[in-house]
Amino acid sequence: MITCYLDSQDYSTLSDPKRQSAAVNLTRDALLKLAKTQQIQFVFSAAVISEAAPLNPDWSLLAELRGKLLSDLCGSNALISFDRLIDIEMAALAGKQTQPLPPDVLDPFGDWFPSIPPPEFPHQTIAPWNEMRTRADEDLKALGYSRQQRRAELKKLFKHGQPTAALTEKWKRLNLDHMLNELICQYPMKREHATIITQYCLGRASEQEFDQALRASLRDPHWMMKWFTTTHSLASPIADLVRKPGQELGDMLRTLSCGMKQWAAQLIDAGELLPPTSKQGAITRRWIEMQENILVNLATRFSTERQLTTTSITAKDVDLYCPGLSAVVRSIFSSVWDNIGGSRKEQPSDSQPVDAMHAMYAPYVTVFRADSFMAPHIQRQLKGHGTIVEASLLRLPSVLEDLIARPAIASP
Repeated sequence: MITCYLDSQDYSTLSDPKRQSAAVNLTRDALLKLAKTQQIQFVFSAAVISEAAPLNPDWSLLAELRGKLLSDLCGSNALISFDRLIDIEMAALAGKQTQPLPPDVLDPFGDWFPSIPPPEFPHQTIAPWNEMRTRADEDLKALGYSRQQRRAELKKLFKHGQPTAALTEKWKRLNLDHMLNELICQYPMKREHATIITQYCLGRASEQEFDQALRASLRDPHWMMKWFTTTHSLASPIADLVRKPGQELGDMLRTLSCGMKQWAAQLIDAGELLPPTSKQGAITRRWIEMQENILVNLATRFSTERQLTTTSITAKDVDLYCPGLSAVVRSIFSSVWDNIGGSRKEQPSDSQPVDAMHAMYAPYVTVFRADSFMAPHIQRQLKGHGTIVEASLLRLPSVLEDLIARPAIASP
């Protein structure tokens, strides 16, 4: 099966009405047609979901459009979360056994979220009490109750923001339709999932059933993005999954880039005969050393956290047994080197480390989409994996069609 991983920005480009053009529309239609052939399997990850989540309420409807396209293209073909992929790569490193394609790199059930849930949704957060309390207050006000009288009545119904036992018992005897409609209005989801969540709130379903219903709603990007149109606050923990570390790493990379350029200038002023950023220059050698030290240190740290023993590992070991981790680190270093040893004037952006985080999945798919700047840096790290890193969204359909025409093409 040919697997294809789209860049997060692709979903925006292909779904935003303001970005539509004849070329974009043809590309979107071609990709959707390819998805229906069952010869191409489009896949997504937690990183894609994170970048699709809206940063402010005004972008919620656009997020919903992105989510719909993502669901139409990928269905439930989610790649396992970062932490689960690291588990597999660290186990391979500890056992020194290559695993070209971990058997569970694709989660067919759509569980994109990390083992430690990124957005911890407290159960009461999703209960429709707040909306119902507001409605009750409005109804009492319409009946002419004063503020003091409304408070007194609401105290009989709600305590510390939660329904009283008397109100809960009353609801248990009533038809659930009203509560279901309130819940679906606030948190758009399939009715069968809303039924279980409502039953949990009334003590009729277990916590396990609640969690299963909630996760089922989260698995479908289209439904999940619908949530943000009514409850934008839920988007923040998801959006922060890669954007927050991207900002932090962006700051570090800009500082590192400036420091290295200043050091290079000092070496030149001091009369260094060999250009500092040449192949054997002092800055180049230090840059390679830093890159390899970080690879080994990260692998050692991740192994220790998982109580795995790794002794005398080298950067080459990490490249061999942990191709995802290697692709992330080396893509970052490769892209930032353009600012130090190349001619790029623009400072490293927050998007560079985020693009590199996506690259963790690049060794495990057939075609990986990246923007025109990052594509060659990521491709450089994938020698021997057979992955095609495509820099043009508009060229993607023809690339996939060419692969279909070839015999016996499979994921790397």
